[in-house]
Amino acid sequence: MGLPRIVVATANSGKAREIAAAYDGLPIVWLAAGDIGTPPVVDETGATFSENARLKAQAVAEWS
Repeated sequence: MGLPRIVVATANSGKAREIAAAYDGLPIVWLAAGDIGTPPVVDETGATFSENARLKAQAVAEWS
């Protein structure tokens, strides 16, 4: 069995690389959602950055 994969709720591969760098040393493959297909477009209707991040994460989790 290979390394576990975590899909980051962004189509931006650069952001996924930044996250991977922050967790350097963990045996995980980090992927941007755009690396595995065309992720859903999520309306950022939350009142805060955190709420919008949660909306994106939920949508990408269901999609992936």
